[in-house]
Amino acid sequence: MQHDEKIRLTERLIAHVDDDTTDYADDLLRVPFSVFDDPDLARTEVEVVRRFPHIVAHVDEFDATGSFLTAELLGTPLLLIKQSDGSVRAFSNVCRHRGARVEFAESGCKRVFSCPYHNWAYGKDGALRGMPHAEGFDGLDRSEYGLVEFPCETRHGLVWVVPTVGADLDIAATLGAKHDAEVTDTGMATSYQVRKETWRLDMNWKIAVDGVQDSYHLCQLHTKTVCNYLEGNITAFDQVDRSWRLVVARKSITEVRDAAPDTYDVRDYSLANYTVYPGTMLVTEPQHFEIWTIVPDVDDPNVSHCTIRLLSPTKPETPREHRVLDKNWELLMATLHDEDWFVTKTITDNAAHGSVDELVYGRNELPGQVFHRMVAADAAAFAATGSVD
Repeated sequence: MQHDEKIRLTERLIAHVDDDTTDYADDLLRVPFSVFDDPDLARTEVEVVRRFPHIVAHVDEFDATGSFLTAELLGTPLLLIKQSDGSVRAFSNVCRHRGARVEFAESGCKRVFSCPYHNWAYGKDGALRGMPHAEGFDGLDRSEYGLVEFPCETRHGLVWVVPTVGADLDIAATLGAKHDAEVTDTGMATSYQVRKETWRLDMNWKIAVDGVQDSYHLCQLHTKTVCNYLEGNITAFDQVDRSWRLVVARKSITEVRDAAPDTYDVRDYSLANYTVYPGTMLVTEPQHFEIWTIVPDVDDPNVSHCTIRLLSPTKPETPREHRVLDKNWELLMATLHDEDWFVTKTITDNAAHGSVDELVYGRNELPGQVFHRMVAADAAAFAATGSVD
């Protein structure tokens, strides 16, 4: 983080602590409760979410050339393969012959990927390399029948995919130059993946995203956990198009009120959440990173899928380093399962059976307002034109 930005951000956060304020929206936002339970809207939102990037892997999950993993993203089966030049490419895990799955293993290393149904074979570059009884396919141009490829980029040590053929993908541009440089400066690109877990949540995806964007609840719901470390309702918010940086003050930030800027790093006194719309969050903490990916279920508006990765700036070597990371993960899990998700599941339940027509997002809930306005605008645009441009 640049010197002047560090000073400005620290001053903003300390001023909010002193004044018991936060960065505010211009007005209240009223959201129809039905947006969390409407099946027609949910189908449109799935199509919107398909047009944007999502994290599907960490570079640690690929070793040698030909290393691969399979995944599913918004109902799309993916086959991710490390290439000879060190890059990772993403293909549809669907045979171009009769549509069977090509690779069934979760991960491994191969030079050739063969569909088990008729043994059509594909190289690690996705090209169709061979087929039994090729004489039966005279006139078929093999160059046109490789695995379907999706936009894929590795940045900040993370593998991003847009599950729409031909979509634009430029993570640096999406984050914006300043925020991309800040994430680079954290060292995330050389981090080590410690933990990764995926959950099927019984809640609408927008509710799950809301929880990660909301600092208002930190010292209301999390009185005995997160509130011990973070200031509730104290944030600095900066937006770049469809991404934004949300910085939450830690309780200790006032310790550097009069310190010389070169003697501390504001990241040690705050939590920064770099959100890449619609549901990806890069969370930087003093001793670790959390990478969140939240997507809607393709069939049920009352279900979503959340993957969280815990990353360490360096590979943990000592017992103490392992204990610290384990403790951070345990705190996160306790907060999520016993507090956040326990309560927010009731929002989905109430959307179908509650007696209120709308929800109110306060001026202090600026990130949630930005998110919901954006989703609503993109859904309306897609319904009208088939595009979110």
